[in-house]
Amino acid sequence: MILTTSRKPSQRTRSFARDLERTLNLPYVQRGKLSLKDIFEIDKHVLLIGEFKANPGTLVVYDVENERRLSSFISVKLQREICGGKIYNDDGIRIRISKELKDDEEFQKHYEIYDEFLFQHLNIDEDSDITLRLEKDPKYLFAIQFYKGRVKIGPLIRVKSIKLFDSLI
Repeated sequence: MILTTSRKPSQRTRSFARDLERTLNLPYVQRGKLSLKDIFEIDKHVLLIGEFKANPGTLVVYDVENERRLSSFISVKLQREICGGKIYNDDGIRIRISKELKDDEEFQKHYEIYDEFLFQHLNIDEDSDITLRLEKDPKYLFAIQFYKGRVKIGPLIRVKSIKLFDSLI
């Protein structure tokens, strides 16, 4: 899986992409003038960060092999806004679900979709120091927060809505 942005991303979107690159340990491809077709030739699973009013506003996961995409409207807080610095992850990542969400049937549907499109394509390592934790958020479907040990390191991703499409475009 590779990570990229829309063309001509804002500084905040580029910062968010770099935050995800560092915490998820995913390769970041600067989009520049590359078309989506060019990006799909690099990798068959693409995480694209889209914008809304110069802020990161969507996460779109493309599954080129099955010609499907998952689109999520999001709200984010950058790593520097949460912990004040840059945290690097050279290993995989652990995924945890908060107790509040484990028993929530509606969340389980969202988790299965995210697992199929995104989590299965990450480098999962149960011994990693970095944890991707899915948490309940009263205003949103759920939130994705990154931790190192018990300390929040960011970025924080609040997922507002999820849509599945049976086409790439």
